[in-house]
Amino acid sequence: MGEHVARRNNDHRTWDELSRPEQRIGLALLAAVGLVAVIGVWFLIGGDGADAETGAAAPPTIDLEAELADWYQSTSAVRTDVARAATDVRTHIGANDGISLRPACEVLDRASRDATALPAAPLDSVARSWSDGAAAYAGAAQACGNLFDGTPVPPATLLARTTSALDQADGLWARLASDLGEPALVVPPD
Repeated sequence: MGEHVARRNNDHRTWDELSRPEQRIGLALLAAVGLVAVIGVWFLIGGDGADAETGAAAPPTIDLEAELADWYQSTSAVRTDVARAATDVRTHIGANDGISLRPACEVLDRASRDATALPAAPLDSVARSWSDGAAAYAGAAQACGNLFDGTPVPPATLLARTTSALDQADGLWARLASDLGEPALVVPPD
């Protein structure tokens, strides 16, 4: 009876003193606590760590400025062609030289299509600025070409549309060059 009284005050039993069903319940509780701990650590740290290879090299960093500068440099020939064609169109409009304006409009159309066909810039906003400018140059070429294809719009309106589209395109590409820290579009001398 002394042993029974001592246990009541202490209320601790060793593993061996537990019955088989009590041991099973104890093991199930320990397994559940362990599982909760593992899941908690997984959520705390994140599941990605298990996939990473020990000692794997860090992914390469991307130098976006260098990529943008390389991309912009790759557009140099097309920018030169577009600038020269746009200047020719403006010159012939200013001189009221319709005979020379028609081939200049065709050259601008080809140059704007070449600009549209270039690979996209590595940054969406830059790619959008480039394509918006190329589209505006294409719009200028279309309005200019409408002067000669029988479009039933007064020539003064078509000339104004051409000039307006050229101004818009020049502005878009000048802003793009400024945003990239590059020189603005300049027409090279012949």
